[in-house]
Amino acid sequence: MKAFWGLIAAETRELLRDRAGLFWMLGFPVIFILLFGFVFSGSEEVHFELGVVGGSDPASQGLLEALKRVPVLTVHQGREEEELAELRAGRRDGVLVIPAGLSDPPGGGRTEFVLYVDATQLTGREVLSSVLDQVLAEFEAQAGGPQRRLVLTEKPIQARNFRPIDFTVPGVLAMTVMQLGLFGVAAHLLSLRERKVLRRLWAAPVPRTVFVSALITQRVLLALLQGAIILTLGHVVFSVPILGSRLVLLGVLVLGALAFVALGYFLAALARTQESGIAFLQAVNFPMMFLSGIFWPVEWMPGFLRPVVWALPLTYLGDALRQTMVQATPLVPLWLDLVVLGGWLAVLAILAVRFFRWE
Repeated sequence: MKAFWGLIAAETRELLRDRAGLFWMLGFPVIFILLFGFVFSGSEEVHFELGVVGGSDPASQGLLEALKRVPVLTVHQGREEEELAELRAGRRDGVLVIPAGLSDPPGGGRTEFVLYVDATQLTGREVLSSVLDQVLAEFEAQAGGPQRRLVLTEKPIQARNFRPIDFTVPGVLAMTVMQLGLFGVAAHLLSLRERKVLRRLWAAPVPRTVFVSALITQRVLLALLQGAIILTLGHVVFSVPILGSRLVLLGVLVLGALAFVALGYFLAALARTQESGIAFLQAVNFPMMFLSGIFWPVEWMPGFLRPVVWALPLTYLGDALRQTMVQATPLVPLWLDLVVLGGWLAVLAILAVRFFRWE
């Protein structure tokens, strides 16, 4: 029995020495559940920017005041074409058109309200419709008299139906580009350094810039190959189209690949050993993958995590790919996505050159 407990103590000490293994056994599950809990716990109150069109008669004004009293709604009044333009630009979550003559309903008592929504906002539009349905029901009940049967009709502003797979495929492509930089570059460099290959290359007659340029070019070409495979699979199997310019999409892929290759070089420079480096890469990989909005909308994130979301380069790559591929509602303008990715590329390249070690 003494030997039994002695072996347990020895194994425990060995485990405590392996900090990377200890992190993945104990630390990572805690981080994992916290990330998913913050995203899906529903603790953050939803909020909608609602455009309202029409409503000059007293009944319409009463409904407008009722909408303004709803805590989750911020109401904007304007002309229909202006509010629809705001909706397409992503500055409105919906546009409600109040029909003329609400005070004097047509025969039969049926009054139809049109709610224009963005077809790309798969979950938010359902919640908004539910909120407005409830407001109309309460307004109708308070009005008294004959039942008006106020009806809400939802109309997506995109001609093509936007499906969950249309949201997912650009996100998967963004994820593969990120992991190419993390594991295809950083992990590869850590392995070469561990086996003393980098040291021999440093002493070789071949200029070091040639080695670095060759590795970067090969990884960018690999990113384009990955992109071609994912885009082809998405189109053939799931009918996911490419609605934007293919040249712009190519440029976004190249810029994203360069930014994450630079990130891979920088992370490889920070790690001292291959074992600790892999744990470090995983610690960067998972939060970035779950907090960047590539698999679910950024709007689902709690408010205190939003600064982290907007600081991640993957957020902008995913948004740029989604805009270019399926013309989804942008988080930010495409030019800003490209500027942020370019800024990440410049900063990471400078840091990688400054801190990279050949041995």
